[in-house]
Amino acid sequence: MNIESIDLNLLVAFDAMMQERNVTRAGLRVGLSQPSMSHALTRLRHLCGDPLFVRVKTGMEPTPFAQRIAPSVRAGLAIMRAGLEEAVAFDPARSERIFQILLSDIGEVVYLPRLMQHLKSVAPGVGLRILQLPRESYREALECGDADLAVGFLPGLSAGFYQQRLFSDRHVCLLRSDHPRIGASLGLQSFSEEFHIMIEPAGTRYSRASLHSSTTTLIEQYLEKNGLRRHIALRVPHFTIVPEILAATELLVVIPGTVARLMMPWRHVKMLPLPFEVPEFEVKQFWHERSHQDAGTRWLRGVFADLFLEQGAQLRTAG
Repeated sequence: MNIESIDLNLLVAFDAMMQERNVTRAGLRVGLSQPSMSHALTRLRHLCGDPLFVRVKTGMEPTPFAQRIAPSVRAGLAIMRAGLEEAVAFDPARSERIFQILLSDIGEVVYLPRLMQHLKSVAPGVGLRILQLPRESYREALECGDADLAVGFLPGLSAGFYQQRLFSDRHVCLLRSDHPRIGASLGLQSFSEEFHIMIEPAGTRYSRASLHSSTTTLIEQYLEKNGLRRHIALRVPHFTIVPEILAATELLVVIPGTVARLMMPWRHVKMLPLPFEVPEFEVKQFWHERSHQDAGTRWLRGVFADLFLEQGAQLRTAG
């Protein structure tokens, strides 16, 4: 293979196919129509002397040759992107860059309203793409450049990533304001006897020993360690529907206090302390070394720090 005969765009198309395993989706990923994507793959197959991808029932699967070269192609493209991005000055007032951020739906409730209001005034052309992936996929998304930033309680990213603590938070209980059996306080017996909602983000398998844990995993581990249990009547993948369910039922939900306080002014629910002492957890922003010096992501990290550093403490005081 003559490396000088390979068009860089062909490698971009190849990397997209490795991620999507589908010609149409890969084309959308890199801004190519399906015929153009197919043509690019045909050219690369000819240059490599290998079919690269073969059709199976579930889509397109890479050949052994494609699997061998894929890590080097992805690493090379990441180095080139990082070098080019670093060389270009970032002006938020004029930029039209789209940043990709890993957030849970709870994170969306906490950050996006204030963040978007801020961007409208200082960076009107900047866009955000919010990604919701299984926790165990966060590392790969940051490493390969599919995400610029991850924000949340993410102990699975504690090693190997840059990180900044934003605030600490603690779990509380949320329930309907006129709950027939629970008034101004929540006792341990009521907590154990009542039925609960558990929030389990789609695609994430909660393991007792998982490093890719979330706040749901944290509270479950704590309850089990202390011999406590709760009756789970409903498991949902998203938080946003929970307040409506609480208002219409007698169910309880355990969620971070910052989120509960944001919901209080306009929901028919009330917030009560848990009947036992629970540990605080730290909310941080995480990023990979590949974007550490990038002017745009440096600016975005600064925006998160300016808006939300110690925001949890401020909300607790206000509450």
